[in-house]
Amino acid sequence: MTQRESYLGFPALPPGDELIDALINDPPDIRWRWIRAMLRIEDARELAVFRDGIQTCMNQMDASLDWRVALRLRLALDATQRPVRVKGYVLVNGKGALKAAELEGSGYPPEKAGAILPAVDFFPVVDFHVHPKIPDLKFLSDMHKAGVSHAVLLATDTDPANLDRPEIIDCIRLQYSRFTHPRKMPLEEVLDAIRAGLYTQTHVTNQDVADWVTTYPKMLIGFGSVDPCKSKEYVQEKLAEMERLKFKGIKLLPYSQFFNPAENENLTLLFDYCRHTGTIVLSHTGCAAGAFELPELSENSRPELWKPLATRYPEVPIVLAHFGSYSTLKPGIWFQEALALMKECPNVYADISAADYLLEDVGKVNQIQKADCFKQVLFATDYPGPLYHGISTQRIVESIKHNSLLSESEKRMVLGGNARKLLEREK
Repeated sequence: MTQRESYLGFPALPPGDELIDALINDPPDIRWRWIRAMLRIEDARELAVFRDGIQTCMNQMDASLDWRVALRLRLALDATQRPVRVKGYVLVNGKGALKAAELEGSGYPPEKAGAILPAVDFFPVVDFHVHPKIPDLKFLSDMHKAGVSHAVLLATDTDPANLDRPEIIDCIRLQYSRFTHPRKMPLEEVLDAIRAGLYTQTHVTNQDVADWVTTYPKMLIGFGSVDPCKSKEYVQEKLAEMERLKFKGIKLLPYSQFFNPAENENLTLLFDYCRHTGTIVLSHTGCAAGAFELPELSENSRPELWKPLATRYPEVPIVLAHFGSYSTLKPGIWFQEALALMKECPNVYADISAADYLLEDVGKVNQIQKADCFKQVLFATDYPGPLYHGISTQRIVESIKHNSLLSESEKRMVLGGNARKLLEREK
């Protein structure tokens, strides 16, 4: 297999049959490693041959194939539909994406690329909430265009098998019974929708995140994930894995990991680990996509549920993703809860992923200013989420830089100053 000059400094791609063997035989927790490699293939004819090879193998697979591997093959098949190209950009191994013009005259030596990385006027600009499920060239060129210097990559440890546990089904049933809308879906359809979303083709594992960070260590920061609703032994194993992978944070999703932050016993174990290692906790707050758009099914993601742990562990930073505000039915749903907790607990932060509109709302901005909480607000995009709505990272960054509601100091704190202090703090 061949790659063109859009990719510099990367090892040669193995033959197509070896790539397919790796897609089939690698452990299930290595989801993206070889898919990322095959995305460097820019010859449409080679992709067609590769696609036929994957399809042939899938047709020959028996029912005993691990379902996670089957989804990996489906993701690889989808990735062969057309070459990934970003006009005018080159991806340099270990450095990131650069404009081709920035390397002209240098003969494209990757070892010299770092010396001409463009400076950003709001250094650093940190995207604190990124899901790395998109080709490297696209993701990193979007960072470059926006002047984003660093990105926090998030793993997601969710498991469809949790819906086989009677206690979780009973909890969902109780939450669902509180929803009174006359056009609501039958419970069985809701459960099917939840199960389908707990491990999708684009799911990102701890090992996936570690692989991305290893490739671009100066730009990317890894946060792992662990499901606290599983056994104590499982949580201990995952924490040991995250320490080995040198992650700086842990991503939690109370709504889809089916735990209440104020009640889950494994969180004491997790927070003790964070206190010892200096690790950050980043938790989803607000509603979520799919069936979890129903606020009743997202009650575990209320910001106020983190108060007991925030007060018990003041040295452990807790980041409330989406500022407690994501909801298509009730935008800003738990903004007030998030802000109240931030005001009371200086170790609680909020990111603006999927909620950057809050900084365009004069009332919300005034409330954050009055609470003196802009020192706890983090720039974040939920990338690649905005792309699905035709919104670029660059557009979000520029809107903050030109936001007349914010002072220059507030802009700098939000865009990167707060994140830098948080990520670089001593244990």
